[in-house]
Amino acid sequence: MQLSLAILLTTQVFLPAFFLIWLWWPRPADQLAWLMRVVYGACYIAFITILGRWDFLSTALIFILPAVFALAAFVSFLRVRDRRWNSAVSPVRAHGFTAAMSVFFLALAMRGLSGYGYHETAVDLAFPFDRGQYYIGQGGSTTSINNHHADKSQRFALDIVALNRLGARADGLMPRSLTDYVIFGRTVKSPCSGIAISTHDGVADNAIGETNTQEPAGNYVIVACGSVRVLLGHLRARSIGVSAGEVVTAGQTIGNVGNSGNSSEPHLHMHAYLGGTLDYNEGEGVPMTFEDRFLVRGSIVTVP
Repeated sequence: MQLSLAILLTTQVFLPAFFLIWLWWPRPADQLAWLMRVVYGACYIAFITILGRWDFLSTALIFILPAVFALAAFVSFLRVRDRRWNSAVSPVRAHGFTAAMSVFFLALAMRGLSGYGYHETAVDLAFPFDRGQYYIGQGGSTTSINNHHADKSQRFALDIVALNRLGARADGLMPRSLTDYVIFGRTVKSPCSGIAISTHDGVADNAIGETNTQEPAGNYVIVACGSVRVLLGHLRARSIGVSAGEVVTAGQTIGNVGNSGNSSEPHLHMHAYLGGTLDYNEGEGVPMTFEDRFLVRGSIVTVP
């Protein structure tokens, strides 16, 4: 957990701060040196904006950070506008590393963007929560923005958290209490009208930072939505309100968000699959849309 916090602060706080400061100090020798700093910083900002988990800090930074960088770049140009274009004997030697790193981060950003679409036939579902603002922590059609994508049955899985008024998923970066997480205890609704073909309850909620790999889905409900099965997992212990074989309607309460199974902090795991029937690991994952919207990491859903 401490390592995760260190990575988060390094990639989403310290490095963006470095690129902002670097626009000013040390003062660029010429306009080309200034431009290379801007390009490098812009490529990194694009990369971390797309791939970062902004619900840990505030989703407002998704918009604020690029705007601040653009403004800083414009103002910093005033310091070099009277300097010549290039003073280096060998521009390649002077700026080759910066150019290479710019391409590297731009490629990572483009790979993240490649996960914003899909080619398979999607199932359109109702969003499983009522009023509030929600953030997609994992989602999309590439592993760079969806850790589940390498798994055949979970290729288009979503991890969903709720946001507070500051755009954060919890009161604090990594609080120890389950109740400090906005999503914990939130009512989960059936995403379709169908049959609850399987339920599992009685798995204890994990303490923050701990996981239960023996029962990865934790407490869960599988709803048959026509030919597609939809699993809703990591539910709160003893909160499931439907039984196997029960007919459910879209929007019906089926349980509450918990932290059971292979989950280190409260969130709802959701994925749709064909085949596999009751074994959620054996099916073929299919994309999910909500009012025809395909959700990916960083997507924000507001339910009025």
